[in-house]
Parts: sequence; C-alpha cells; structure tokens
Amino acid sequence: VSGVNVAPAAARVVLASGRPRVNALRATEAVRISATPAEAETTSSAPAAEEDGVREFFDTQMVDEAGMLAASTFPIPPADLIAKCKLILAKNNGAEDASLLADSFKFVAPVVGPLDKNRFLAAFQSFKIEEGFPDAQFNYYHFRVDPFDPSRVWYDARFVGTNTGPLIGGNLPATNKKVESPPQSCSMCFNENGECTQLTVGYVMDKQLGNTGGLGGVYGILYAIGYGLP
Repeated sequence: VSGVNVAPAAARVVLASGRPRVNALRATEAVRISATPAEAETTSSAPAAEEDGVREFFDTQMVDEAGMLAASTFPIPPADLIAKCKLILAKNNGAEDASLLADSFKFVAPVVGPLDKNRFLAAFQSFKIEEGFPDAQFNYYHFRVDPFDPSRVWYDARFVGTNTGPLIGGNLPATNKKVESPPQSCSMCFNENGECTQLTVGYVMDKQLGNTGGLGGVYGILYAIGYGLP
C-alpha cells in the first residue's frame, strides 16, 4: 500500500517447523506508525492483533514468504526464475524454442495430461490460437515463486479475445464470439539448469466469472465460442 512501510526484520520470528513467520503484533504496529493520516484512521478501528487469539493465529499460521525464499538453497534467484517463466510464455509456452524445456518436461492441465515434451510440442505447434483470435490478450499477471517450492513459479491468466479467424487449420470457422475466461492459476517448474520441467495451466479460480462455463484453458475457449468440448 502506498505510504505504508513493510514491517522491519525485527518483526519476524521463527516458530514450529523452523519456517519464518510474521510477528503479527509488531507488523501491525509498524504499519500503523508509518501509515498516512487517512490510513491510520482506518487501521485504528481494527481490533488489536493480540486480542482473541488473533496474534497467536498470525504467529503460527501466517507464513513469512520472504524469509522462506531467503533461506532457499535453489540456485536460481526468484527474479531470474520469473524472467525465465515469462520468456517461455513469450515463446508460445516453449513451442517456439524447445531448448527452454527439459527433456523430462511434462504438461498437466485439469483434463489433459500429463503430456511428454514431444506430444506437447506437437499439440501447441499445431494449435495457433492467435490465428483464431487476432486480438488475443492472455493477460498474465501475479508472478511469484512458491516459498514451499522455490523451483516453481506461479502466475495467473485471464484470456480475452474475439474469434474472428478459423481455428485448427480452418476446421473450425470463425464465430465472431468474444471469450472472457475466468482467472486461472498456472505454474512452471524448473531444474537447476533453468529448464522448465513442468507446465500446468487452466485451473479455474472462480468458475462464476467469464463466459467459458467454468472451464479453463482451450476447453473453456471452445465452449465460449460454441464448439463444445473436443
């Protein structure tokens, strides 16, 4: 939040299981001290963190992500790992540069997969979504490294596009229908050489949103333009 400083290092403690966790009371105090007048008015009405067991819950159940990542032994720093993830996305999930994918690579979606590297490349190289959706916006966002698995990058996507062109080599004519996908959780796992070992996509976070019938990935896109499931 603009104008609010993060809690100092002294606000962190290490509790059971050895994972760094946030000291909720000190963190709350740090926020209140550095808040603007308007923010201070909002936070002053909030219950004190130590009341009704809230402090204990924060201390034992809220993970200190930064602390866990700082203690990681995975050789690729989070910022570099996220950059590798974004490069693979720019290369059509690695279909345009197979060297970015490990030989042991697998693709896993809610319905499809696991697919090995060769089957995945064949599928993605033949299905060119931009031909069917020239205005496609994949809307990738919220990239972050998993503190429990520092070799994995999570990110979200909300595809939007209008089907003004044919799909699957012209087998599916354009429908001129607009697709608005719900937010979907995706991830990439990497080995120590920086090669992607796994790609997961299409896990819908709220099926009430969008017009894909609660489906993610390609299945949701086909549903929204009236072609149903393959």
